Amino acid sequence: MTGLRAASEVAGGEAHGFPRPGRNQSLGSRSTEGKRPCAFGLLLGAILLCGWPHFMAGVATAQTGALLRHARVRTSGPDTHQGVVTKLEKGRLTLVGEQTHELAVRDLDRLDFSDRTPNLPADAPLLILANGDFLVASVVEGDQESLRAKWVQLSALRDFTVPLEAVRAIVLHRPSGAEAGRLLWKRLADNRNEQDELILKSGDTLTGELKRIATDSLHLEGEGTAGRVAREGIVAVTFNAEFAELEPLKGAGALVTLVDGSRFHVSEIALVKGDLMSFKTLFGADFVMPAAAVCGLRFLGGCATLVSEMEPTKAEFTPYLSIDWPWRRDRNCLAQPLRMRGIDYSNGLGVHSRQRLKYALDGEYREFRATVGVDDSAKGAGSVLFEVKVDGKSVWKSDVVRGADEPLPVNNIDLKGGRDLELFVDFGPRGDILDHANWCDAVLIR
Repeated sequence: MTGLRAASEVAGGEAHGFPRPGRNQSLGSRSTEGKRPCAFGLLLGAILLCGWPHFMAGVATAQTGALLRHARVRTSGPDTHQGVVTKLEKGRLTLVGEQTHELAVRDLDRLDFSDRTPNLPADAPLLILANGDFLVASVVEGDQESLRAKWVQLSALRDFTVPLEAVRAIVLHRPSGAEAGRLLWKRLADNRNEQDELILKSGDTLTGELKRIATDSLHLEGEGTAGRVAREGIVAVTFNAEFAELEPLKGAGALVTLVDGSRFHVSEIALVKGDLMSFKTLFGADFVMPAAAVCGLRFLGGCATLVSEMEPTKAEFTPYLSIDWPWRRDRNCLAQPLRMRGIDYSNGLGVHSRQRLKYALDGEYREFRATVGVDDSAKGAGSVLFEVKVDGKSVWKSDVVRGADEPLPVNNIDLKGGRDLELFVDFGPRGDILDHANWCDAVLIR
């Protein structure tokens, strides 16, 4: 199939690592003999062989064509444009639809490719970066300087290298149980260890200094450690928190979300060779991948500022009884990735009732936007009230939002001249039971 052949070209590459540009390809393309293969049979066979998520990720790295670059672009103002992305470089974006729009990236809030949502697999290994970004990737090998990793679902893409200092943790084998998974995410988020640590499937931990990662084992040195530890028995590795550091984005850039649920910040972005996108990550790797592998871009450093990347001037939590729940950046209140009604969100705030968060505006912003609801971790339970205040005055308030309700858009919250913003989540009619509330995609528009 030409689509799968295109995937192998992305994996192998040609000059400068780019595959040959091709025409609009799909699973139903004509073969070189001029005969049309049975598209349904090929589709069914691929799904049975790979499983649905892996199959879809494979398609993402295989297909090309203008339809796969059809997107919805939201500007800093009230306008939303739809069309095919034909150019994206040097801070300019061209979108061709019923009209052609030449747009400055600094004036854009976000770009979402049509008919695509991120789907983070429940069992995939993860590479978690020091700034909270994570990649659905498996570490092949590593030493005290860097790690070499390969994409898991987007397997046609090339391996990449990450400096060890940019890594917070590696998850080799995600636990299958919901409670074990919850505890692991919390442990990774709250890691303050002054040594490297191996979390074992047996429940034990080993601490010391990680010297090397091989294909079958990890080598840890320290008092009372086992030295060589088989990879098969390791759930995750957390690194010395003192040395995990990744410089924040300076100037213009974007937060990129892929179809496999990966999300990472980039300082440079461009559309190249028609259907490929190139990214320069904050940790130094240069990625080149088909546009079909990308779900969306959140443009930063221009008109939009993510609330999760700001420091609140006040964070006040009032427990219903006595349990203290910390608020989280880009995670739910359990420290897991934000997820509502089966859709993953790359950024936002995860809180538990009752929580107030205040942010300084200093008159610099015009509008607040977000999507609110109860996280899927509540399993349909929970009931909360959301409220937005500007300079102490209530400007938007929800009815009771329950765990089974669809996420609620919060748009056009006027901030002009405002000095401070308060995001408040209150108890619902059932107290605080499973009140895992999310302010997803929370953004301030200059």
